[in-house]
Amino acid sequence: MLARIGVIFLPCESWGPSGFLCAAHDLLRAHGKPVTCVAQAAFGEGTRLANRFDFLTFRSEKFTVDTRGYRNPPFTVTPKVLLVGSSFSLGMSLNDEDTLSAQLNRQLGPTVYNASIWIEPTLTSSRIKRVSTLVGMKRGWVLLELINRVTYNYEPSPPLPLPNRREALRGALQAAVSSAHHPFAMVRISSLLNMRLHNDILFPNMYKDLYLEEELQTGRHVLYFGEDEAFSRKSVSPAETAGAVAQLRDDLNRSGLKLAVVLVPTGYTVYYPLLRKNPGPDFGKQYMSELTSLLSQEEVPVFNCLPLLRGAAAKELTAGRLVYWPDDAHWNPLGVATVARSVAPWLSAL
Repeated sequence: MLARIGVIFLPCESWGPSGFLCAAHDLLRAHGKPVTCVAQAAFGEGTRLANRFDFLTFRSEKFTVDTRGYRNPPFTVTPKVLLVGSSFSLGMSLNDEDTLSAQLNRQLGPTVYNASIWIEPTLTSSRIKRVSTLVGMKRGWVLLELINRVTYNYEPSPPLPLPNRREALRGALQAAVSSAHHPFAMVRISSLLNMRLHNDILFPNMYKDLYLEEELQTGRHVLYFGEDEAFSRKSVSPAETAGAVAQLRDDLNRSGLKLAVVLVPTGYTVYYPLLRKNPGPDFGKQYMSELTSLLSQEEVPVFNCLPLLRGAAAKELTAGRLVYWPDDAHWNPLGVATVARSVAPWLSAL
């Protein structure tokens, strides 16, 4: 127990698992000022979780968190778009300048505020409305990034509770936790625990089977997140996700916010046609195509990134390059740039 507690206070280093460094070493630092962490030799979460250092891919990484705890540079104007989604739109495993929001802003001007944290299977408007108020965006667009890893559901925003002593205490505790650090603190702790304790030396590594090894047609081996493979190898109806998005759209409309959706595929879905051993029907493509159709029927603007990324993946593979990291579940700068070039004019047209 003492060892586990001690890990929390280990300093931020020049190397470490990509995307987790800015969950910062000074856990009790007061919230309210921007923080930047730089890793000269970051690496992927597949390497970290599975302890597969034979897939180690070092890269430099700058990770900046603003005064509100979100990954943005200082915004001097009111944004027109809130980007909300998973770690893909947050920009895990990417430099600040390579994130989706950063690349869109270079093409559109300071338009997109990145309010992404991690994957949230339950869609609700409460956090979105809170962030829009914080950044002074009374009207505008919410760009919701969905990934084909889970089925999404909808939950109405909870009503404001009547003030009482219990609720006041709960609110004070929540405020204390929030001010202690931004949302990535617990991820940082988990990361350090796994790397330094759950390494099959001090403690068994309970995460080693989360990443699976696959071989591409060129003979290159890569790691994929096991949940991504499981989701893409079975037929899943997107109807519940489409219904949840439509309900979120209606909820946001009542507050003057419009909703658009960008569908981002997992790396396993993108490289499925390029695997040396094809395991069967292309359910990943089927799911994203059907979801695109259902959202269009609901009159929700939607951009499906799968055809774009599959085309880029096949083209780049012939040159020995990837659009997703080989040791991580996330896309790399080349993959993000491929999407941003097409999403920017689509978003501008909205």
